[in-house]
Amino acid sequence: MGTLRLEVGGSALRAEHERLVERALRRGDPSPESVLDGASLQGSYSERAMRLAREAWRARMVHEHRSAAVFARLLPPLMLAEAPLEYRTTVLRMSLDELRHASLCGRVVELLGGRAEAETDLRTEPLPEHEDATPREAALRHLLFVGCLSETVALGLLAEERELTREPAIAAVVAQLEADEVLHAKLGWSYLGELASSLTDDERMRTNRYLRIAFAHLEREMHRAMPNSPVDDTTREELEALGCLLGVEGRVLFEETMCSVVIPRLVDHGLDAARAWATRASDLG
Repeated sequence: MGTLRLEVGGSALRAEHERLVERALRRGDPSPESVLDGASLQGSYSERAMRLAREAWRARMVHEHRSAAVFARLLPPLMLAEAPLEYRTTVLRMSLDELRHASLCGRVVELLGGRAEAETDLRTEPLPEHEDATPREAALRHLLFVGCLSETVALGLLAEERELTREPAIAAVVAQLEADEVLHAKLGWSYLGELASSLTDDERMRTNRYLRIAFAHLEREMHRAMPNSPVDDTTREELEALGCLLGVEGRVLFEETMCSVVIPRLVDHGLDAARAWATRASDLG
């Protein structure tokens, strides 16, 4: 265990960090960092809503920080698979995105009256080895899970949060996260599009088998991140204004996104995703 802190230091690299955020990672104008500078909440909220919102944004801060390691670890399997150079450079940019997201989430915690730090396990999990797969299969599995599944679902959730968020400074952060998730999802769908038609029968069979495991794992992790804790209508509206979707609503959106977006697109690429989704429960454990 350790304390996750995301403040920028005073080293000689501070200027380089700020240049990256301002030029390489920026999407749209104004930047959420500039909107957050000196910002205060425009509405009035109950202490319970504020506490729950701080907890939600702090949890998101931790998740985004861990996601940076996932994207960084995608580079070696892409190199081994001889993926085109644009995939290798883009995953590194996405790792920077996630570090920026973690920082932005921390600043929202501060806006809500909390401290941008969390006691958490600072170790990160390695990617699965996929020893039964060829190098390009293994790379495809990684990008399927990260881009076609996780980030596509996140995009659906963020689109809903953007519609509900009423605090201007928090809305700017949600809009930034949503804009970045478009590219993160595109990573998986683009790679699948390049490989799908050339998969051998054995590679396609193994990929379909992997989908059952991936679906089950994603559902388990999403449900864990969205606890179904009941709140009254007033608190729900306050939380939505502060950029926080309730767990019960998030779970519904998760399933809707999987069934109406993810699975049909996977099927269009020749994968037996409908069967994999229908049989995923046996892998939940």
